[in-house]
Amino acid sequence: MTLQLITLPVWLISLVQFVLVPVCFVLAWGLVGLIAWNLVTAVRDGVARATVMHKIPCAGCCYFTNDHRLKCPLHPRIALSESAIDCTDFEHSGLV
Repeated sequence: MTLQLITLPVWLISLVQFVLVPVCFVLAWGLVGLIAWNLVTAVRDGVARATVMHKIPCAGCCYFTNDHRLKCPLHPRIALSESAIDCTDFEHSGLV
């Protein structure tokens, strides 16, 4: 009877290893793949956002004051925002 108690756990351990090792392998590589996918997505979104932000012309405008209280006397609500990308009153200052 003691022989059965010793051999049963060894058989059970080999069965669990046979099933669990491939499952853990797939889960681990799946997690690595998800992390890589998230990093690629974050970099792509960051580059897209930076591209949009670099199209804002306010810093090169002659009306831009560079003062946090009044950035632009003509359009104070849209200054330094995405709405200012196609500003009709933009005039190049020549400084930037």
